Amino acid sequence: MKRKYQIYILNTMIAILIGVFLFSTYRFIRISYYKESNKKTNNKIIKEVVIPNDSSNDENKEDGEFKIDFAKLKEINSDVVGWIYIPGTKINYPIVQRKDNWYYLNHDIYKKYNIMGSIFMNAWNQSDFSDSNTILFGHNNHQDSLMFTDLKEIYDGVLGNELTIYIYTEREVYTYQIYSVYLASPSDETPLNMKTNFFDHTQREFIYDKSDSVKTLTLSTCYKDSSQRIIVHASRNV
Repeated sequence: MKRKYQIYILNTMIAILIGVFLFSTYRFIRISYYKESNKKTNNKIIKEVVIPNDSSNDENKEDGEFKIDFAKLKEINSDVVGWIYIPGTKINYPIVQRKDNWYYLNHDIYKKYNIMGSIFMNAWNQSDFSDSNTILFGHNNHQDSLMFTDLKEIYDGVLGNELTIYIYTEREVYTYQIYSVYLASPSDETPLNMKTNFFDHTQREFIYDKSDSVKTLTLSTCYKDSSQRIIVHASRNV
């Protein structure tokens, strides 16, 4: 009886280990598939709607000198409200917005299911970036620099202390200077307050002109896990 019990326990443990291995393998393959799909999707949308200026090259591209074909972009997805580009990073994506903050957590620009999601604007913001604080969300996949992963580079100080964000809209291109970056708890709603400036909330020093500040752009993503978020604030240049 004891021998049979030991065999039963051993077989149960082996079954559990096999199950864990199969689940881990499935999860790895699934995440890898969606990461690769996200890369292909972003490359495709860039080819379809990003228009280099006649004089553009790699150097002046960092001045935001390219155009977005918003007519074509909105044919692809009517939820588009803009495009974000941060020189020195791989952040170069369309921005979408719906009446909820859930859909684009796991849907791409073509509205296809993808766990990498999209860069999306807070549902309660005005879509024309006219609020005192416009908030954008995106995933951090901790590898591959997809979506908002490169915000960690900003938090770690890898990209220096003078950083510009370009926001393309149908009307114009807005430039923002990053002035604050820090970690916050997901339960802390202060960084998402639409009527707050955040000049004293930073764990890194940045070069910017505070006198030019009129509106804030806030970027939010998870840090190493869901227990903390990276928050980046930038001030729009007049």
